[in-house]
Amino acid sequence: MKRNMLAVIVIVIIAAAAVLLTPIALAQAVTVPVSQITFSEDTAKGSVHLGGGCYNPSMTVQCNSTSTTTVYQYYFLERSNGLVRTTNTKINSTAGSTNVTISLLLTTPSQLVNLGNVTFSGGVGNRTHTVYLSIDQGVRASGIYKLTVTIDTSVLLQSSTKASTSAAGFETTFKI
Repeated sequence: MKRNMLAVIVIVIIAAAAVLLTPIALAQAVTVPVSQITFSEDTAKGSVHLGGGCYNPSMTVQCNSTSTTTVYQYYFLERSNGLVRTTNTKINSTAGSTNVTISLLLTTPSQLVNLGNVTFSGGVGNRTHTVYLSIDQGVRASGIYKLTVTIDTSVLLQSSTKASTSAAGFETTFKI
């Protein structure tokens, strides 16, 4: 009976150590940078328009921030919420429908990383998007990073019989 109890205790200790040490081994650090880039897109008028308090017409986003978090907070809380988080600010499904694809390319100090696409559908209107970048996307070492965002939309307004397509994009740089 004592051996069984000892075996259970050893297994619990090994499992706890694995849970605590794996994030540090994956990140090769105790803390990691997390960069956030926020912008908004609006499809209410039948085509895509970028905006928000951080966006300016020269195709740059000025509101990006980088903070440092623990690997535990990153792996167990932040990462599970996704690369792009979208908030519907003012959406009207009765005014029409839209399909939006956001494509992301990250230029790190050493390579170009295709972060893929995020696609969603819904009513027309305004959405705010925040892109979260960290070690899984290649944001590790000190240096200058550039995020290139392309947004392609297909919008069908209620008053139209044919969907219109449009595209917009921007790039922003940030430093780690």
